[in-house]
Amino acid sequence: MAIPIILRFWLLLIFMIPSILSSIFCLYYFLVDRTLRKALNNHVIIFILFLCLLYNITDIIWLIHYFRTSSSLSSTRIFCLIWVYSDYASYVSISCLTAWASVERHILIFHQNLTATQTKRFLFHYLPLIIFSAYPFIYYIVIFFILPCKTVPDYTMPRCGLVNCVYENASIGLWDGLANNIIPSFIIVIFSLALIGRVWYNKYRMGQRFQWRNYKKLTVQLLSISVLYSAFLFPPMLLYTAYSAGLSYDVGAEFYSSSLFFSYFVTLLIPCVCIVSLPELRTKLYKVTRMYRRVNPIISMRMLPISRLGDGRTARVAPVLS
Repeated sequence: MAIPIILRFWLLLIFMIPSILSSIFCLYYFLVDRTLRKALNNHVIIFILFLCLLYNITDIIWLIHYFRTSSSLSSTRIFCLIWVYSDYASYVSISCLTAWASVERHILIFHQNLTATQTKRFLFHYLPLIIFSAYPFIYYIVIFFILPCKTVPDYTMPRCGLVNCVYENASIGLWDGLANNIIPSFIIVIFSLALIGRVWYNKYRMGQRFQWRNYKKLTVQLLSISVLYSAFLFPPMLLYTAYSAGLSYDVGAEFYSSSLFFSYFVTLLIPCVCIVSLPELRTKLYKVTRMYRRVNPIISMRMLPISRLGDGRTARVAPVLS
């Protein structure tokens, strides 16, 4: 069933505000807290959170404006190119980093020797972060700003219809579909399921020798994000794979369109999931909200008996702060 535009507008608007606040909260504590900042498993999450924040304050806000007015925020080709570039580069980078995180968790838990020295840490930790963060931004600069695009902007369409620039060349379109969309989605699901299997297998095979408590946070942190991809992105990617294999585009067209819309909720929900999945952030959030309640006391009116004075006069009792 097609989702009405007005419903899309309200869904994105309602989820965008807490998502942005959660992103800022998480990034602040990840960068300020020395323990959280130095933990290797948090580095990829910091990159993902930053890109989610960038995506939400650009593409999501411009989409909200489009769903409200049915037109682009600016009727210029350069803005449309920036819009479609921001959408593709940020989202694909988040997907690639999440795919790498699902692989890296196996290294951090079962192959710690690969990060034992500075050289190994650079090769198996920092270098992949740099590559998967930078590659989509460089790739889509070439696609949208260097290679010629014959598509004429339509300012009444999302991103002015310039997404067609990716598919004007069949080889480029095939690479974009496989390498940038389908493969990361499958890697996230497959390696996340494999991580669950390996953790449980080692837990029961090795017994007390497998220190589950040491790896619980690493596992839960990744699986919480992977669930979002499995729920919101994997279904449309399955259809996209089928279309690429020759399935008629008439099959499941409305479902495919609606499921692509719900893929926006991956970036909207990742910051909230990070808070829920990490006990350190949950504790800090509790302290912040508790402090807020203390500096903003609630004035409560207490029902107290009225003291009567002489000559029929009464004494009023002032409200008490609690």
